[in-house]
Amino acid sequence: MNGLSKYAFINIEKIVQVFYYIQQRAEVTSKLELIKFLFFGDRINIREHFSLISLDTYVAMKYGPVASNSLNILNKENERLNNFSEKELKFLDNVKKIGNKKRIIDPVDFDLLSKNEMSSLDKSIMLFYDKKLVDISHDYPEWKRYKAFFDKNDNSSKDIIMEDFFKNPDPKDSPAIKKYFGGIDPLYKDEEYLEEAKRFYFESIDNHGT
Repeated sequence: MNGLSKYAFINIEKIVQVFYYIQQRAEVTSKLELIKFLFFGDRINIREHFSLISLDTYVAMKYGPVASNSLNILNKENERLNNFSEKELKFLDNVKKIGNKKRIIDPVDFDLLSKNEMSSLDKSIMLFYDKKLVDISHDYPEWKRYKAFFDKNDNSSKDIIMEDFFKNPDPKDSPAIKKYFGGIDPLYKDEEYLEEAKRFYFESIDNHGT
């Protein structure tokens, strides 16, 4: 079982559609909020539908889990997207940078998003809108395992272990979840269910030859 995300299917056009979808539904332009709503949408989707919406590689950074190529797309960092064709990179033209922290996504269709994926993004926005997204993301196991590291290192990253997406946070060590949700994880799933979901996910990855 491969513990790290090794997707080779990320689609720039789809990621732009995802960010435009989030921007329209949540009425946000903050780069931080866009990337956080994607993370929560991915966490919901992988546990309920056994796939990441982003099909991206996740890393942990100081401010939480990050879909790494999706962040590169928001930042229009072409040099970090060197595996893509010029035709694919043209979709970056739909991303408008307003300073370092703000992004405007030009209108695009949602034809690459499934109903399940849109539902997961809607749930992400409904649950976490108007809350401190960084603090909440720090309660989840994907980031929590690296807390001690980030207490000492501001500008580095760690590969996220994909099994962590199928773990529930520790209710005794989740201050933001306690603050906003009374200590009950809004994404909670039964442990037996999560074992089955994890099995389906890794089987699907193996079937795609990764």
